[in-house]
Amino acid sequence: MPRNYFLLITLALFFSLSYAGVYKHIDENGNVTYSNIPSNDSRRIDLPPIIVVPPVDTGEVEDRITKRRESMKLREQREQLQNKIAEEEAQLNEVKSEYKDGMPDRLGSERNYQRYLNRVERLREEISAREKNLELMKNDLGKMPEKIR
Repeated sequence: MPRNYFLLITLALFFSLSYAGVYKHIDENGNVTYSNIPSNDSRRIDLPPIIVVPPVDTGEVEDRITKRRESMKLREQREQLQNKIAEEEAQLNEVKSEYKDGMPDRLGSERNYQRYLNRVERLREEISAREKNLELMKNDLGKMPEKIR
């Protein structure tokens, strides 16, 4: 019995190999037909082998792109914060130069001495607020990572 199965499988394989291939048939009207079954007046076409390209693992590429985007975003945030710090320092220096260590020049509109004292107090409060802002921004900048790993 096992011999019959072997014979049957061998014959099936032989017949399937004899029909394997692509055949081209052109009829009397010029219509071209392709088939895997040979017919009258058809000729066998030898096709080049199919090249199979293995899939590319895009996970690593996507991770790199994500990290690069995060790094660019972080760099932009750092630059913006550094620009804000520079602006705050410039404004602080401007207010300090006007304050002149608590002895600013009196303006012509400050004939009343209390008005002058109010401006001095306002300058002192502005210097204090700008110094606190500057300290907070520098702390935030120090907490930011240099780059994404």
